[in-house]
Amino acid sequence: MSERSTYLAAAIRLYLELPDAPRRASRSDWAVAANLYARAVPLDTLDHVFRLATLRRTRPGELIEPVHSLAYYRCVLDHLTPDAFEPGYIDYVAQRYEALFGATQHPPDESALSERQNPALSGRR
Repeated sequence: MSERSTYLAAAIRLYLELPDAPRRASRSDWAVAANLYARAVPLDTLDHVFRLATLRRTRPGELIEPVHSLAYYRCVLDHLTPDAFEPGYIDYVAQRYEALFGATQHPPDESALSERQNPALSGRR
């Protein structure tokens, strides 16, 4: 599996694991993931952006409105300031996310991904 394919699979998997994610990725989601790869956005940065955006949309006692596109998170990424990437703030976001939604996501080990582990990749090359 190429580095690009591995990145795309990991990005889509992180997206689909979110509590408000659709059941499967659309073609436009794959295109956004390809754009993020071309921009060399690290997976750990994506993971942080996904958590932060989800927390920002969460209100106590309310259901989260579903996000229908990975493009939403790309827009969030594009509007974040450098303060959003301070190590202490990244840790705070991870702890808050885990407290609200359970197990903390971690960027997957890219070398461990395969089509068998990621059904979203089935039939894609």
